[in-house]
Amino acid sequence: MIRSFTAWLTGAVCWIAFSAAWLAAQQPANIILHNGKILTADGNFSTAEAVAITGNKFSAVGANQEVLQQAGPNTLKIDLKGRTVVPGLIDTHLHITGPGPYATTIPPEKRRSFTLDWRAVTNKQDALNQIKAIMERFKPPAGEWIAFGSSGLSTVEKVKILLDDMHARDLDTVLPNNPAILTVGIPDENGLFVNGKALDILFSKHGDFIRKYGRFWLGSNGLPDGHLEPPATRLILNTYAPRRESADMAPGILSRLQELSAQGHTTISTKMRLNEIDAYKMLEKQSEQVVRLAYGLGFDYFGSVEDPATGLKRFENVMGSGSDINWVVSLSPSSLDGASTRACTNQKRTAAFGILDTWWPVGQCHTDNEFRGGSGRAANINGNYFRDFIVNMGRYNLRLANDHVAGDRSVSNLMNIIEQVRSQYGATAAKNWAFDHCTLVDPKDFQRAARLGVTFSCAPKYIQSVAPEAAEAYGPQVANTFVVPVKSLLDAGAKVVYEADRDTYVWEDLELLMTRKDEDGKVWGPQERIDKTTALKMATRWASEYVLKPQLLGSIETGKLADLAVIDRDYMTIPAEQVSDIQAQLTVMDGKVVFVQTG
Repeated sequence: MIRSFTAWLTGAVCWIAFSAAWLAAQQPANIILHNGKILTADGNFSTAEAVAITGNKFSAVGANQEVLQQAGPNTLKIDLKGRTVVPGLIDTHLHITGPGPYATTIPPEKRRSFTLDWRAVTNKQDALNQIKAIMERFKPPAGEWIAFGSSGLSTVEKVKILLDDMHARDLDTVLPNNPAILTVGIPDENGLFVNGKALDILFSKHGDFIRKYGRFWLGSNGLPDGHLEPPATRLILNTYAPRRESADMAPGILSRLQELSAQGHTTISTKMRLNEIDAYKMLEKQSEQVVRLAYGLGFDYFGSVEDPATGLKRFENVMGSGSDINWVVSLSPSSLDGASTRACTNQKRTAAFGILDTWWPVGQCHTDNEFRGGSGRAANINGNYFRDFIVNMGRYNLRLANDHVAGDRSVSNLMNIIEQVRSQYGATAAKNWAFDHCTLVDPKDFQRAARLGVTFSCAPKYIQSVAPEAAEAYGPQVANTFVVPVKSLLDAGAKVVYEADRDTYVWEDLELLMTRKDEDGKVWGPQERIDKTTALKMATRWASEYVLKPQLLGSIETGKLADLAVIDRDYMTIPAEQVSDIQAQLTVMDGKVVFVQTG
């Protein structure tokens, strides 16, 4: 009886699905694009002449005559006149987390975040005088947290003032009434300098956590001197640092998303703070969001979840949750090491290239069992929060992605952790984890990464920026074989997708993956060049797996969400050196036209 009922239920479900598809097919299409060259990016990378959109999904893909049969009296028919159509582009690591240049001015009485200009600083008193002047001008209420960004911190001498000469008690002389943080700029979450009031709050409210996991630097008297590294920095930023209101950010974020839409983007992915996520959800609720967001939650929980073994359990059903416009794809620590030559590496420097190399001679190796920060000045710790957090992510089926993984040693350490997680929690744990950036990947790890099912999200920009630095710091072999090694990873069987990791022009990035030329025309790692088909797959079909929606995004196929871009050149036939000249002429996201080129 049970077996009969199960068979009936299965048949009923199939009939309902068939009926829904049949009804959709009977409805006239909202939009039909025809007489074009449609690069579907399906499993065969096939080309079609026309595509129909009904509601928010593709309802037909194929020949002109076949697809045009779905037209009704109100169908918008667009004659492509031979133009090329590509699936909506997916950027798997792009920091559209705030309004950026479109930020509205915060009234002076509400400002709690300021910038310290290091260009005018020659000694610590110069810096303190600048802070004092800011406080006297804006007069923030006593007790409120104040944040200072660092601008122009561009020489070893200036960094020495901040990291070696200044002590928390120095900040107390100009900030006696407010807990305050000053970014070390490496980025913010990897280094902060705080005053005595901030230290008092940190140790009085989170003392057990800080003493166990750190990291705080010690002065000559053996006491905390105000310099912090993760996870202490993350706890402060997540719990206390001033933030903009979501409603204030939403209009600026929309302007930035419209710029992306004008390039052909329809989905981005990045780590987000909760107030930033709320800004996106406001746009979605108002039907204004023009680019989908697949976001990582780790920013606000790494550091504030003080006991990962118990605290992460509440997230075990969160991965993939949300809508088809905004949804969760990870819960990650954020930055697992430093940037540039502060990337955690096993390579020996032949030269000190970066201004912070003196303090972090082998990079910021947060996943090392014992990492004592800049020049070993951090207090001894009793546990490694990064490792504990990541292992417990695997325990609760949480996904690592949207994470800054810059150095070859960080990549290797993470793969060690994946193996540990699977030995403890089963072979399916740590599934579909992704390492972002591809800044430095040791060729010895290519096959291992493929075996573990790791996805690499690779930023072409590092070919231009890191390769020359790596050549100077580690030698030409590392520069030509470790930096963004896309083709070798693919040849080894690893998954590779596209990311920008900057405000950039996507078509310039895709060209860079094909040419690997820096701004002076020098080719770095010529063996890593890829063809146009591979580059487009990285930004579409394969990227849809990174954002956990391969069944709905990444290709132009019947039943998938209707995201596409019409471009002004024949992508498949133009020379690789002309890909950067491509312009989007029309972008569709979720079945709606969200961008049309004018003029």
